[in-house]
Amino acid sequence: LIELIGRDVLWSCTTCRACQEICPAAIEHVGKIVELRRSMVLMEGEFPGDEVMAAMEATEVNGNPLGIGYATRGDWAEGLGVKTVGEDGDVDILYFVGCYASFDKRNIAVARAFIQLCQAAGIRVGILGKEEKCCGEPMRKMGNEYLYQTLARENIELINAAGVQKIVTTCPHCYNTLAKDYRDLGLEVAVEPYTVFLEELIGDGRLQIKADDLACTYHDSCYLGRHNDIYDPPRALLRAAGGTIAEMAKNRAEAFCCSAGGGRIMAEEKIGERINIRRVRMAQATGAGVLVSNCPFCLTMFEDGVKGAGVEESLRPRDIAEILAERIAK
Repeated sequence: LIELIGRDVLWSCTTCRACQEICPAAIEHVGKIVELRRSMVLMEGEFPGDEVMAAMEATEVNGNPLGIGYATRGDWAEGLGVKTVGEDGDVDILYFVGCYASFDKRNIAVARAFIQLCQAAGIRVGILGKEEKCCGEPMRKMGNEYLYQTLARENIELINAAGVQKIVTTCPHCYNTLAKDYRDLGLEVAVEPYTVFLEELIGDGRLQIKADDLACTYHDSCYLGRHNDIYDPPRALLRAAGGTIAEMAKNRAEAFCCSAGGGRIMAEEKIGERINIRRVRMAQATGAGVLVSNCPFCLTMFEDGVKGAGVEESLRPRDIAEILAERIAK
């Protein structure tokens, strides 16, 4: 079956579920592709490139695919007054930060914006700090089930020991993994994506946002959208911030992928046109000056995509949390 489908095809899948969305026979392609990848990794030791192998090895050593020392995982929160649940377990939520918001400079800005929003609403936030590991989703989708299971069990043990009542994530991949996959391994804590959580805070009047004109287009990330059917809360947040949304031709359940899912964030795109550039051009076609997303992978790919498409001066990628944090009512 692997040879029939082709190895390039198997490794190129972003697990975006667009194929499942339109399949008249309701075939669950993604699960089958991941199973085939798992066989290739565990039985043959095959990965799609040396860069993926390096990311796996880095995760084994430091708990993240970026290869940055685990001891610095909580440094992003410096100066914000955020404590680990080990230091103070009396918190309203546990923020599961994820790797990119912990280590990537561009996405650290999103994590800090989320904390500012929570503090403005009077929400006590705790983190796992240097003890947090990658949720393991990219490893699992790339077929490394053993590494995923190892990371997941370590995270679950920490979360259960903390005794928290709710987890909030700013990464849809972390959200999908903790809310669904971790259930099979014993995690029972409620998990929410930050877009749903912030919409609740605004609706309850705990978070006050002042509207300011914003002409934007919004990208539905695959793992918040097709994988979890969450389409309206992000748009409601943008409208609360004063946003006028120019929808791309492909949106909601038909949204075009950014190219980073399925563990592809760790891999080089070696065949065909770069997917992130195609999506950026769709955003550019709306005439909006801001491309808003809700996912660290998407944000990373769009920052690269606007440069690749030569439109970095006219189209600016932003995360919803950044836009809201700039509009906190003083």
